[in-house]
Amino acid sequence: MPLELLKTKYKKPYAKLKEEIRAQFEIYMKHIIVLGILKTGPDLTGAKAKSMVDQIQKIIDEEKAAGHQKEVTRAVFEEFNLAKAENLACGYYTDRVKYEIYAPYWLEHIHQEPDGKVTSDLLPGMTWHPEAGVWVSFSEPSFTLMMPPTQAGIDAQHKEDTERFKKYLKEVRQE
Repeated sequence: MPLELLKTKYKKPYAKLKEEIRAQFEIYMKHIIVLGILKTGPDLTGAKAKSMVDQIQKIIDEEKAAGHQKEVTRAVFEEFNLAKAENLACGYYTDRVKYEIYAPYWLEHIHQEPDGKVTSDLLPGMTWHPEAGVWVSFSEPSFTLMMPPTQAGIDAQHKEDTERFKKYLKEVRQE
């Protein structure tokens, strides 16, 4: 159906549909913003949880003021490109939340065991495997791709993610 027909003859149902999609996308965005972050922890309650939520909201407000929310929304509602919207949201929001807010919290929960193993109380039963760059469990064959256990490792990962996002932005802005 032509867009012009939706905007004229079916104006009210089309507006309602757009609003429903927008509301669902806002919920989806909230999930994307905290992607890859454990939302539980022995001390992630009360004041600490509120502080993290407030910091996340500050990032959302800053990115909105910078025009990035419009860019993400445009990818969905004008370009109909959800993959682009997800990539933009991850680059603008998720990475900031991950590295600015979650990384310091994550590092508070890293422990060097007497036997030299590195563990995290956020990942019970798992040990850092430096050669593979993953957290592994030997009791159950599994692994997870959470953050490295050091600030240097996190900084290197952040640099890689930032460079990847800059390259992505350059590509999509040339389209």
